[in-house]
Amino acid sequence: MTYLVAAALRRSAVAGPDAGPRQPRDFRRFNLPVQLALAAAAEVVPAAQDPTAMAVVSLAPCHNGSPELYRWVQNADTARSRGATAPARMNPTYTLHVIDNLALSAFVIAHGSDGYYLGVGGAPGQAWCGLEAVRERLDGGREREALLMAGDQGGAGDALDGSGVALLFSVRRTAYAPLGRPVELLAIERSPRPEPQPVSAHAAEGLCALLHAVAHHGVGALAYEVPPQHTDGIDRVTVRLRVA
Repeated sequence: MTYLVAAALRRSAVAGPDAGPRQPRDFRRFNLPVQLALAAAAEVVPAAQDPTAMAVVSLAPCHNGSPELYRWVQNADTARSRGATAPARMNPTYTLHVIDNLALSAFVIAHGSDGYYLGVGGAPGQAWCGLEAVRERLDGGREREALLMAGDQGGAGDALDGSGVALLFSVRRTAYAPLGRPVELLAIERSPRPEPQPVSAHAAEGLCALLHAVAHHGVGALAYEVPPQHTDGIDRVTVRLRVA
């Protein structure tokens, strides 16, 4: 059995009185999606029994990069179009902003994790592949806890609409703190759509919407049909949970 133990949602990576655990100083070098994913993950880690042994699944952002890197590329392109020499120097920090699995690497190093790790690509709808991997690991008895995290932004050029999310799952029947009741993950079901649907390329928002649905659900079974924009546009996805 797989239970949702804790979850966190972050819209800002800026530290504040209610910003949650302080992040390592080196994390400031990362782009916004990575910072938000790591900030959300740091909030749920205290609820884990053994962070070093849990499975970690991280979703790559659909919109990687940063405003700084975006401006550097624009300047280089403008220079070339004018026949001038493109800028040869770049702040080495900017090269970190295009590493898809950076949140995964940074997390496991910071927390000394030596368990199962999976970095899922940055295509729309990958959140449900990550959730399937979590359930498979826990239901198969490979680990007792698993973390699923993601961060993304509306666009790399201006870093708009950033959000980070983290969900901690366990085989322990433990109450999900926001509800004070156990929330069991029963299944992730897929079926083909009659025709493709438009999608929203954002790694974190689908999981944020799932948490919102759980928060507003009463006791009993919940069949959460994922909105088409939060899928790959091809599969119809239903997440089945049960609130005790």
